[in-house]
Amino acid sequence: MLILLPLLSALSAAPALASSFSGSEKRTLQAAISSALHSAELNRFYLQCKEQPKEGEVSLVVTDKEQPRMLAMLQQKVHTQDLDLLLKADKKLSQTVKRSIVTLKSCDDSQALQRLLDNYEVALFSLDIAMPLERPLTSKATSSAQRSAQAQNAVSQLIARSHAIALVNIIEKQQLNAVQQANHLHPDYSSSYIFKVQHGWRGNVAAYLGMHVFVSDADMTKTEKQWLVFLDKNGHFIKAIAANQAQPYLAVLKDAEWRYDTYGNLHRNK
Repeated sequence: MLILLPLLSALSAAPALASSFSGSEKRTLQAAISSALHSAELNRFYLQCKEQPKEGEVSLVVTDKEQPRMLAMLQQKVHTQDLDLLLKADKKLSQTVKRSIVTLKSCDDSQALQRLLDNYEVALFSLDIAMPLERPLTSKATSSAQRSAQAQNAVSQLIARSHAIALVNIIEKQQLNAVQQANHLHPDYSSSYIFKVQHGWRGNVAAYLGMHVFVSDADMTKTEKQWLVFLDKNGHFIKAIAANQAQPYLAVLKDAEWRYDTYGNLHRNK
């Protein structure tokens, strides 16, 4: 048993995993990584040191006999048999465990082989008694793809539930005369700034809109001057997004369906 102490001490001294894993999950990952790396080293040794068959004989392939049990436990405990994904779950931990693996230099080194087998058995025992991870491991590429799909879905849903969408600029309210203000703004509208509609999609939007938030003169310097606004069938704001953050929406919307000219006349684009 004394020959196993270096492996156990290496595992206990391994760098902490990402904070998204609990303490028991970290120990599960340690055992899973160690088991997988021991199995890989055994298979490498058996492949390198297999006896060459004599003429007319069938080649005898010797592999890690515990591999089926190890793979079954990996599936149960970390929800994957993908060694590459497992090693990437915590690269520092994987590197530390890998350094502790007995590497067989010679096919005749029976003592090193026995140490490897003993350490492998300890890793398998640790994995067997470990608590399963609460959620499957995911690669960065998978996570990125999932986030991208979720973001794209959110864009499509917002566009679908909007009655009208418009690109607007902020202007001073005083640019409108009293009649225009009465026609376009609520009597209680108190901000000195409003939206002037440039062009849009789906249903038509009035040429001027009250803003979705109150903006004071002091705040104006910190406020984006152009916005993409989403309105329901009653003309109420569903969402307003600063134009510099609206590219995903504009990419889906493509060419505007209608626009206002410099004289305030509405034109439907062909």
